[in-house]
Amino acid sequence: MGQYSVETSLYREVTILKDTFFTPPFNVVEVREDKSNPLLEVMIMSSSPGFFNHDHYKIDVNVKKETLLNIQTQSYQRVYDTPDGARQEMNVNIEENAYFSHLPHPSVPHKGAIFNSKNTINLAANSVLVWGEILACGRKLNGESFAFIKYNSLTEIYREGKLFYKDNLYLKPSAIDFKSIGQYEEFTYQANFVSIDPFHSVKEHIELMTTVLAEEEDMIFGVSKLSEDACAIRVLGNSGEQLFIALKKIRIQLDNQANALRKKEIEIKLI
Repeated sequence: MGQYSVETSLYREVTILKDTFFTPPFNVVEVREDKSNPLLEVMIMSSSPGFFNHDHYKIDVNVKKETLLNIQTQSYQRVYDTPDGARQEMNVNIEENAYFSHLPHPSVPHKGAIFNSKNTINLAANSVLVWGEILACGRKLNGESFAFIKYNSLTEIYREGKLFYKDNLYLKPSAIDFKSIGQYEEFTYQANFVSIDPFHSVKEHIELMTTVLAEEEDMIFGVSKLSEDACAIRVLGNSGEQLFIALKKIRIQLDNQANALRKKEIEIKLI
């Protein structure tokens, strides 16, 4: 089993990496350029090219009270021919007045791939989450569009112990034609992006997301309001890199927004 865990803490009002543990193939590296920024940025590096048969990854993230964390990935996540399956479990705990953002690179299931993942995220009343996921149809340039066996990614988000949002992405190409009307149709990539932020109105985030995505060509998207402080978007496109870069623009703006807000709070404390 490959695994890593990350736990944050505060030192002089700046988020630091208090504790981390990882086993092969993972390594956890801080990539924050400005060490004075409250937001801690870390990258998960991996010596493995992707998931192989029987691989099982376990991830634990604990974002402590009043800390800010962004976790980035190094490259596309490939799922190779896995006749017995591969899986990943990710558990995230975001404490009061804390911030967490995570937009991994696209997942690419190869021909014969079987993959299951479960993401469980627990939020406090005033914690912030920015979460994204991008899935490819497979290696389409190799003629492997929807040639995988099964891909299942279940994400459950809880606020104060109650289920707030659930997304069950389940694709089994042998059971349905994903190129048909009402499915992917002419598109080959899809993305899901969720923002939960009690410090800003959902209108602000919807306007930001709509503005960024409306600039993109060969892409369609829809936005759903989940509550007065939360929204989700679903995107279809034909380029994983295009989807990733567009959603990354949104993630970075939300990261910067959280950074700026925390800096103001620190300034007020120092007065």
